[in-house]
Amino acid sequence: METGKIEALENFKHWMLGEIPDAENVVDGLQRAGLELRRVEPADRSSSASGMRTWLLFWEPPKHLRESFDLAQELLLVLTPWKQAQARDVSLAEETLRRDHRLDRGVVLIVARDAAAERRLAHPVQHTGRLYIIVSVDAVLAVQDPKRWLRDLFQERIGSGDLFAAGRPVFGWDFVGRQQELRSIRGRLMDGRPVGLYGLRKAGKTSVLIALKDQLIADSTAESGSIVAIPIHLDLLSLSFAEMKRSGFMRYLLRSMHEALERLGVAPTTLNLPASFTDRRRLGELDAEDLERLVPEALECLIDWARSAPSAPAIFLLIDEYERILGASRFPVTDGLDILDYLRGLVQRYPRTFNILIAGLDRQKASVSRYGQRQNPLFSFIVDHPLAGLEREEMNELIRKIGRRLSLRFESDALDVIWRETGGHPYLAREFGRVIDREIPSQKRDSMRIDRAITLEHLEEFRRDVAPTMQEIHDAVRTIDPEAPDVLAYIVHYPEETDESLSALKPESVHTLRRYGILNETGANEPLRIGSFGAWLLQNQPLGVPTAANA
Repeated sequence: METGKIEALENFKHWMLGEIPDAENVVDGLQRAGLELRRVEPADRSSSASGMRTWLLFWEPPKHLRESFDLAQELLLVLTPWKQAQARDVSLAEETLRRDHRLDRGVVLIVARDAAAERRLAHPVQHTGRLYIIVSVDAVLAVQDPKRWLRDLFQERIGSGDLFAAGRPVFGWDFVGRQQELRSIRGRLMDGRPVGLYGLRKAGKTSVLIALKDQLIADSTAESGSIVAIPIHLDLLSLSFAEMKRSGFMRYLLRSMHEALERLGVAPTTLNLPASFTDRRRLGELDAEDLERLVPEALECLIDWARSAPSAPAIFLLIDEYERILGASRFPVTDGLDILDYLRGLVQRYPRTFNILIAGLDRQKASVSRYGQRQNPLFSFIVDHPLAGLEREEMNELIRKIGRRLSLRFESDALDVIWRETGGHPYLAREFGRVIDREIPSQKRDSMRIDRAITLEHLEEFRRDVAPTMQEIHDAVRTIDPEAPDVLAYIVHYPEETDESLSALKPESVHTLRRYGILNETGANEPLRIGSFGAWLLQNQPLGVPTAANA
């Protein structure tokens, strides 16, 4: 290490040791565990009224630990001085990870004086997409064999971290692949074309939206004025029962605008926005009439600011679960149409400055021309972007990446089985990995190799576990075309008649089934891309004879 860096490290280390009780013994214990301290810096440049502050320690893990758990060159450790752990320390760690790409993206250590820190920080940690290993100062000081303690700690916490867990949106370290989709969606939005992102349940639509939002924010810096875009994410599943109305949507939109500006480091007061908008705490007090007035005013102010800003950022409204305002919930359809009418008007009035993306299970709600006497604002307005499973190499990377962290090494023949069964559907692929992971005891996890034989041992258990998801896929297939489940069941039984049987369906239905990653492309060895769905159809779908095949 260079002399100047050593001096800076020692200076910061000296200040830290003077601020945090027992910090010297903690550092000494971690060094005896094999970690090498590379950098130290305060999370805040100014101390609190108590004279204490949180410190960030950057450690190089020993080679055996890096290789066993696939760790990066540096690990972030947050050393907190507070008697009660604070959620802000998690925020400080996240800020550091966003700006320092040398750090491991999946694991963060927190050493806290608060013995209840793990419980207190459970909520902020669960929204990060990372594994936070939280230990108390007392636990570190009580260690007799530091090297063994550290390895056992990683083995226990990472092994019990359920890293393959699926069913929720993934982001940060957990997000793999989809770069082609992200480029395509971003390009269309930037070109002023509204996008409809459709796909099977748990195919990763929300994860793609979160990744797009994070990407746009990461490419922007408010300080230099180079903001690329202002992504405003509205997940309509987050609307409470009481907010399932026009005013609830408006209030949620205003709050989401606040969150977007905060993440970009833009203060609402600098945008000439209405005074009633700048104080986020007051938004809950506004009545329906106030919201009707404030939303258009706030959006117009934001659009005016964006058009006059040096980087001319675009404003993207990302509406997740769009069907919920068009009849798929108790939200009044007339209110949903009014909202979409207004948003379409903004897109047309401010091309390339304001745009929308809708995401949902399918295009059905967007593709009907009318709702009663009302025209559908989305009809012939949205560019469809169906989302299939991951590409083969992306799925391999996902399984291997999580596996390495769990000390599991997935062989190519094991990945062949997972691909055949899941077709790269991210939820199904992760669930297969999860079934294998939970059956392997921690004492066997030392770079254990997972081969085809081990994978096949868990195949029937996997199929049983995902049966409810197979029913969801079946329902989605029926929505695309009521005749499709019968046809797909038939071609699973008689794959040699695939082309003839598919002719019983409308060409548009076949095209959609392929774009959703349900059907394989022509010429593939198997007609269905998701093998486990084919197995489910064999057991659950009565076998009929498609019209064309019967002829």
